[in-house]
Amino acid sequence: MLVSTREAHSGDLFGQPQTREEKRANAIELRRHHDIPFEVTVDDIDGTLHRALTPKPNSAYRLDPAGIIRYRAHWANDERDLRSALSACAQERIPARDRSRVMGRPLMRTISHLPGAVRFAGRQVERDVWTAAPPLAVLARLSRLFRWLLEDRRGAAAAPLAVGAVARAAVMLPI
Repeated sequence: MLVSTREAHSGDLFGQPQTREEKRANAIELRRHHDIPFEVTVDDIDGTLHRALTPKPNSAYRLDPAGIIRYRAHWANDERDLRSALSACAQERIPARDRSRVMGRPLMRTISHLPGAVRFAGRQVERDVWTAAPPLAVLARLSRLFRWLLEDRRGAAAAPLAVGAVARAAVMLPI
């Protein structure tokens, strides 16, 4: 199940909902837009569940029937560790690790999806991304150069290009 918590990229087209009905409508659009084949539920308007778990924007949790968190991942697309944890839970075992703090790999897999999310949300979101996280905005923009790669691999391909450009610029700076 996916829990729609808050609009991570609120902007011109999708602002932060002010009512439960608006939040539900946004969740319906989220499911439709991403063709999500499973249930999407909605946190309350204050984000009580989200804040109780953690305010991270794209985390994943495996709760047991008693509601105890058996596994948490900072990034929901940390598939390798999530598969291992879910496999353990399916076999009614407690996962070997209770959390994944992996950042780089899931972040690089997410980068190339950022331009599409920003386009969908509106121009204000693009300005916000450039203001709040310029390195991610640069990587997202560079990832578009690698259209022949699978989308999840474009961020990792863009990273060396960005590092190379920064290194070249640093070499050219006067001392």
